[in-house]
Amino acid sequence: MGRYDHRIHAGNAGDLWKHFLLLEAADWLLASGGSLAYAESHAGRPEYILNAPGEWQGGVGRVWPLLPSLTDFCYFQILAELNIDRNRPLYPGSARLIYELVRRKDASLKAEIWDTDPDVSASWREFISLAAVPEPDHATMLVFHQEDGFRGVLSRLRRFSSVDLQPKLLFIDPPYIDPDDIRLAENLLSEAKARGWIVLWWHMLDMKTAPKDLAAFELHFTDVGLDGGCWQSAAVALAGPDGEAFEHLLGQMQKQIKKFIKILKCR
Repeated sequence: MGRYDHRIHAGNAGDLWKHFLLLEAADWLLASGGSLAYAESHAGRPEYILNAPGEWQGGVGRVWPLLPSLTDFCYFQILAELNIDRNRPLYPGSARLIYELVRRKDASLKAEIWDTDPDVSASWREFISLAAVPEPDHATMLVFHQEDGFRGVLSRLRRFSSVDLQPKLLFIDPPYIDPDDIRLAENLLSEAKARGWIVLWWHMLDMKTAPKDLAAFELHFTDVGLDGGCWQSAAVALAGPDGEAFEHLLGQMQKQIKKFIKILKCR
């Protein structure tokens, strides 16, 4: 199995869609209180410098001119704040986006993220050091593990879910370079849902990796003026404990998606 490097894909149409949805879910969960438990199976780097030419030009590059009209969405607020200097565009990874959202809302965060790449590990050590991320015993923490994310997240779920009452969000974003990724992601999603976590699972419609019997938010890139290169579409599956709260989350996500798509189509 080769090593996956997300740098060439950062900020592309798929990133835009999944990170928009991830931040909307996190923002909704934080509305019910001032804390969030977060886990991510395949984190990637905290940030990427976007050089031209690049896949990002068909994704986040297409929405730079629209940022003033996207202030109702926390994801785009963060992108705008991190990119005051457009001459050297920066794209934050998913865990970094969660960290920035929680910081801006003055909330607390218990985040554990995983990746096996030693270069990714080094980038997180640098970020945590420079950002002065609090130590693990603080109300807010961010811990990076250079380990297999599927096993690591599963262990975390089994150790803490029964006593952790704060809202819990898991993001599963495997690179799909190992045929077993789909099965492992399905198993992880099922266990997390059973333990009370809200779970987002990124998958590519083109590769038919979609999970069955789950709410899935799909986007066909050309329908909204994005260019996914060799990928025509993407989706994020959403799962969580059955009940009124999860139905409210689904409703809020659908509302925000409708507003966002309308803005993209009307540009």
